[in-house]
Amino acid sequence: RGGTAGRGMGREVLRSFLLLLVGQICIQSVQATCPTFAAWLYPVANIDFNNLQGFATVDVSPDGTFVIVQLQITALNFSSAIPTFNEIRIMGPAASHLTVPAGTAPLLVLSRPVITCDGLSQWSATLRRAGAGIPELIEHMRAGHAYVSVPTERVPEGELRGQLHVPHCLEAPLTSAMPDVPTYGFANVMISAAQTDVAALVQLPEDGKRKFSSAVDGLMVTAQNGEVLMRLRTQQEFSQICIGSEPHKYPPEYNMESTEGKVFRVARVSTAFVSKLLAEPTVSVSTVASGAGPEISGVLRRAIACRELLTKHDNLYTLARSHRSDWITVWSMNMGNPDVRPTLQPRYYAHPLQVLKGETAMAIQRRYGMKMDELLKINPGLEDAEALPVGSTLCVVPNWQTAVAGNGQRICVD
Repeated sequence: RGGTAGRGMGREVLRSFLLLLVGQICIQSVQATCPTFAAWLYPVANIDFNNLQGFATVDVSPDGTFVIVQLQITALNFSSAIPTFNEIRIMGPAASHLTVPAGTAPLLVLSRPVITCDGLSQWSATLRRAGAGIPELIEHMRAGHAYVSVPTERVPEGELRGQLHVPHCLEAPLTSAMPDVPTYGFANVMISAAQTDVAALVQLPEDGKRKFSSAVDGLMVTAQNGEVLMRLRTQQEFSQICIGSEPHKYPPEYNMESTEGKVFRVARVSTAFVSKLLAEPTVSVSTVASGAGPEISGVLRRAIACRELLTKHDNLYTLARSHRSDWITVWSMNMGNPDVRPTLQPRYYAHPLQVLKGETAMAIQRRYGMKMDELLKINPGLEDAEALPVGSTLCVVPNWQTAVAGNGQRICVD
């Protein structure tokens, strides 16, 4: 018996070690259903160049030690004057229309875009960055005092700039109207705080059970009255001549789940357009086989907080571990078998808590047994924990050993 118990204990230790190892390897693959911060990048005022635009998102890791940055820079099709780029940087504390003092070190150095007329006129990248300066970066982003700067040879101090802020986010799980058809997708639309810019992201799975049977040939966002609000590219597009006989070339505006360097549809819009986006339009994807009708579709609604999209490397164990929780707690918030892990489907990692009138961060901490740094790490976009907006949503991971009930009594007692 002793030998059997020892072997059983050994297997359990090995299992725990492997889960920890998998969590450490794959933690960076987990992606939020909506990025924590976003910035729309446009030419700064008072320069003679306006043929570039860009977009950036920043997701903060659950432990606050690294960030995942998505970047996209586009050379517009009316000009062949594509500059040489320097490394993109996140600067601060300052507003994007201001110039930080000479010699100011960047908060974060990212990557150098490469756009040429004989290649794609759009560059995208996914970057993971860690280091001692990440906490300071998060603090400035949370306060709205960090901006993305894209320096070029013609404007070294930053030709494109955009302030990082928490966007308004919409989402739509995309499913088939036919019963028992597992084809699937997931769409996001991010709206800037000023409601002047949008960015759409569409992702499709690659596993054999849920992938499309034929090529994608239609992708659009349609208002309830049938008006097409956005029509996304479904294949590489060739536009006006860039140089010589080479045209501008732009990639399709949808992404397979493993795509590095996601492609966003970015546009400057009116407030009337944003109002239509907020009125629950439909995102639809059609294929060659589906003809005029969509193969999958979904209604675009306000994104639900405290959820992440799992990749093929993730499961409830890695999701729970990354948020200092346990898989039983995570499973209790999500339907289905805990060992079944379909990718691109949102899974709760924390409880969404709607802030009521009179509630304070201190009261929420005490009720759910959390510390302030834990509350901030799981809510990296929270600007001011001492002034919680009524009706806003906080993500909460209760500590069952220290949480208290409504009567002030601890839930778990020795």
